Amino acid sequence: MKNNYLDILNKLKNKTQKSLSDENLFWICSIIEKYKPKRILEIGVSTGGSTAVYLNCIKKLNLDCELVSIDKETIAFYKKGKPQVAAEVLELKEYLDLEKFKLIKGKLLPEVVDDIGMFDLVIMDTVHFVPGEILDFLCLKNSLQKNTIIILDDINIESRHPDLYKENLNSTSSNPMILASLNGELLFPETIFPEIGGIVLKKDNFDENKLLLCLCHKWNSDILESKKIYFDKLKELYGAEFLNKLESIYDKYKYSNFNKE
Repeated sequence: MKNNYLDILNKLKNKTQKSLSDENLFWICSIIEKYKPKRILEIGVSTGGSTAVYLNCIKKLNLDCELVSIDKETIAFYKKGKPQVAAEVLELKEYLDLEKFKLIKGKLLPEVVDDIGMFDLVIMDTVHFVPGEILDFLCLKNSLQKNTIIILDDINIESRHPDLYKENLNSTSSNPMILASLNGELLFPETIFPEIGGIVLKKDNFDENKLLLCLCHKWNSDILESKKIYFDKLKELYGAEFLNKLESIYDKYKYSNFNKE
């Protein structure tokens, strides 16, 4: 790749706390470079190091492209010093074109999805475990179109981070199942065992019932605090019959790894 889009991070006062590896960020930037999306949605921001790289990529390529970044938190509480979400983007703002950037903090995707429009590229980097990205993807029903690219991080998290899987989340990895349930051209870095992957959607819709099958595994307890928000939105998008199926799955699997409500 002729451009070093990660060089923006050298301007930070302290070392970046970005979650994505340099290699995976280079790969995402290569996707942006190749497909030249008009609108990018990033779900999961944290300190914003990766977000700054995407904005730098957009600027260096001189793309007419808007980046919308959403994080349910306002503080990256799991990072050193507990910085504000997107703190690294704001620190680097003089080097970036923030007119092409919209940050939404302290909101879940179903709370804002009706207002953010359609996207050519979606980068999902949140929980990685059921129901995690599966519910977010279902919420994107009206935000996707044919040839939209979906990128999911940590598609092999259970093998790469066994302690995280065993001791913390104790659930089932969601992201490889999402890729396997969709219809389109799969995208992976040129490595034997990729950490990240994507798909170019073949159609402007998807089979939501295949996503329901992905939910038939242990559920991460994080859903408890936001279950109603997600379920209400999914009922609105897919109807009462779909919600009944979803609630039935939830009732069967919610006690797999956490206490009763």
